[in-house]
Amino acid sequence: MNTDDLIDRLATDLRPVKPWRPGPKAAGWLTGAVLYVAVLALVMPGRGGTGGAGLSFWLPQLAALATGVLAGVAAFASAVPAYPKHVLVWPAVAALLWLTTLAAGAPWETEAIVAAQHEWRCVSFILAGGAPLVAASAAMLRGAAPLAPRVTAAFAALAVGALTNLGACLSLPHASHAVTLAWHGGAVLVLVAACAPAARFVLGPTRSSPGAARASTDRSTPSRPR
Repeated sequence: MNTDDLIDRLATDLRPVKPWRPGPKAAGWLTGAVLYVAVLALVMPGRGGTGGAGLSFWLPQLAALATGVLAGVAAFASAVPAYPKHVLVWPAVAALLWLTTLAAGAPWETEAIVAAQHEWRCVSFILAGGAPLVAASAAMLRGAAPLAPRVTAAFAALAVGALTNLGACLSLPHASHAVTLAWHGGAVLVLVAACAPAARFVLGPTRSSPGAARASTDRSTPSRPR
């Protein structure tokens, strides 16, 4: 096959490709995620009231919300080449603030943490309730084929964990920040630890694209002299 024939084959049946825009993708996913978590929190049994909650309760919730939003933006931004690195810094700062508000809110109470077996409901809310959000983010991010899939997946999982944590806390307010930090923090860590290693297989570039198939066909065609 000569060069002209190769160029003709590569240019045949080309279709325009829509640019993958992380901003609208992140906005759409976050809107859906917040609505989903709100509905899940409303239907969760044993819902408690937050009318008498003070600043010590609402500060961690606001920090968790900020972490979820910023981590979601970072996940979609990191899925495209040459993304601004500062988008990864802000969710890390928000997550640190979230942990600080919980750790400073109450002393560590090992007995209370172990005795809080009702927290399995919140853990289920975060892990099982967050599974559809993880699947939705993976389906959306796969279209970008991120160059650092583990980083992208870690921030997506952090966003899911922070938002579902918020829903669990609003559904069943906790008297102890230490209990929240241990149980909810552990669930979020499990979510991130499970998603990041799997990202290479879920978010990696696909080999079934038309370009890949055409390249495979070209490699299998014997070359002929001009």
